[in-house]
Amino acid sequence: MAIVFQYAELFSSGSGFISEVMRGVCAGAVEKGFDLMLHTQAVRSPEAEADILGDGRVDGALVLRDEGDPTISALLDRGVPTVLFFTRSDHPQAAWVDADNFSGAEVAVRHLLGLGHTRIAMIGGPEGSVAAGARREGYLSALADAGIEPFPIFPRIGSPVEAHEQLSAFLNRPDRPTALFVWSDDVAVACMEVARGLGVSVPSDLSVVGFDSLDICNRTVPPLTSVRQPIYDMAAEATRLLISITRSEELPQRQIVYPLALDVRGSTAPLMHVLSTKR
Repeated sequence: MAIVFQYAELFSSGSGFISEVMRGVCAGAVEKGFDLMLHTQAVRSPEAEADILGDGRVDGALVLRDEGDPTISALLDRGVPTVLFFTRSDHPQAAWVDADNFSGAEVAVRHLLGLGHTRIAMIGGPEGSVAAGARREGYLSALADAGIEPFPIFPRIGSPVEAHEQLSAFLNRPDRPTALFVWSDDVAVACMEVARGLGVSVPSDLSVVGFDSLDICNRTVPPLTSVRQPIYDMAAEATRLLISITRSEELPQRQIVYPLALDVRGSTAPLMHVLSTKR
């Protein structure tokens, strides 16, 4: 089977999320006796990419692509066994394994609201990402339910240099947020490092919530509060689902949604704690 990411560079990105995805896929493949192929070839068009993935060298494809990616439709229209993971599609033949990102974001923001924060900003993800979009909508929904105006959603941070430049101005503004909801742990950790460099203490001056609850959350200073996404289990489940499709087995369900929960650690604190440190 082939693993297809949005960009081939993600395989070597060092992302904690990607590492967990690969661990889960490998476990599912070993369990079922399947080999894996990493799809890293650059192609000229979605049709050409679907032709390559459907030429018989692989039994099927695990795909993590942006919303509306045309390669997904091309694969499904050709009847190539395909399972999407950590994303979704409205295509009638689509099978996918995803998390309830909307509710996960609501839980994160409600946690901050419960601590008394009202100036809650979000650091967003890639514009086309299904997960990033659902988390953005969950953030907005939780604030709307509380009758609170959101900050303009901060755009995706692409590099440590951009993080320092952009967040420096953001965190130095007079009406700066007292809390951040960040779309991924990798970016949340970068935000905490930038805040520390600016003399902004977490959580005394700024509460931070990430998303994924990777192992690194227990090693940051302070430990990072984060929405727990069972990445390993989801990736392994998607692999099993794809193998079942390649074997034409009867499927109890083709679309699986994992519920999410919040792991509260040391990076969030009540607003009164923030205010008391400023007196």
